Amino acid sequence: MNLDTPTMFVVSAVVVTLCGVTFIVNAAFNRHDAAGRVWSLAFIAAMLVGVAYGLNMVAPEAWWGIALGNTSLAVCVGSIWSGVRLYNGRSSGSLISVGLVGFVAVTGLVYGPRGGEWAGVVELWIVLALLGALATREAIRGRLGRNLNGRMMAAVMAVTAIFSGARAIVFVIDGPDGVVFAQFFNAGVATMVNLSLVVVMSTAVAVLRAERAGVNAVGDVVDGIRSRAGVLSATVFAEEATDHLDRAAHARAGLVLIGADIDNLPEINTAFGRGAGDEAIERFAQTLRRNAPVMSVIGHHSAGRFLVLAWVASATEALTIAENLQSALVDDPLTEPSQIRLTASFALADTYDHGYDLIALNEAVCDGISTVKLSGGNLIAAADAPALP
Repeated sequence: MNLDTPTMFVVSAVVVTLCGVTFIVNAAFNRHDAAGRVWSLAFIAAMLVGVAYGLNMVAPEAWWGIALGNTSLAVCVGSIWSGVRLYNGRSSGSLISVGLVGFVAVTGLVYGPRGGEWAGVVELWIVLALLGALATREAIRGRLGRNLNGRMMAAVMAVTAIFSGARAIVFVIDGPDGVVFAQFFNAGVATMVNLSLVVVMSTAVAVLRAERAGVNAVGDVVDGIRSRAGVLSATVFAEEATDHLDRAAHARAGLVLIGADIDNLPEINTAFGRGAGDEAIERFAQTLRRNAPVMSVIGHHSAGRFLVLAWVASATEALTIAENLQSALVDDPLTEPSQIRLTASFALADTYDHGYDLIALNEAVCDGISTVKLSGGNLIAAADAPALP
């Protein structure tokens, strides 16, 4: 059988569509998984890539198909990176993704019909290499760094970054008709590489999404302005915390953001059932409500992760609050039959070192929790002040 480039392209498009539809349908049943929603966007963009490039193949005068395909490909990889960040409990980095996607889109339109089939590809491959490198770095950190499927995703994105970067360099030096490019980086080779990566990536993200669904439960179900665990939902907490930080900045008052993530929550679900995991989340929330400072703001970030924003006069007072919460948690075991004494990984970031920006505080806390998790959990990490430029 002679698999020419158009045939391989059709096969690749079919595989991408099947993988994408399967993932999107499964993700639709778990609307509270932000990472899953963003990864669904990546699959939708990947399917649009096939449609756009296919249109240009059958109707070469439709030059905008190349521009649309390039833009969709950038959306695909950018969404994967954003989803990885969300899975690790960080901000999505959407502004960076949107900016890079916009750059690719504008480049395609500037080249227009005179650019031919290679219009804007160098700029596209550079963007893909950058986003792939960012996704690789993020996938080896935090929760994903401790997960086999996360490491598989990191490997896929590393190959994407290396292949795209090499393709751009060879194209600039050798040209599309050069021996090296024609032998190792032509459209047929790229299609086979992409097909292989899509299969591995779809498997990895599907398993990650399923694992995430297994620990969401009470953590991501919202009842009014509160989560089912009885504290503010993530969205409402962000609004309240932002307001408190704005007012504190005006008054030059001190605040601390404390993050707490229940240790071994997936293992609790596996060993004792989903009910025990739900009880752990609810019990943890109640422990925070009873032991956090009275005027503090408590939010449910996701699954077994909570955030507390409290007024403090010093960094020492902030650490004392975290230590009190840690002690209270151990003193309150779960009910029968498990009788588990919960532990949690804590991290704190105060406005004295990190300023009054909620995103900066949250990222410092997430990084601190990741560090504690790598050390075995049940510790408190105080985020260091950011280095001066």
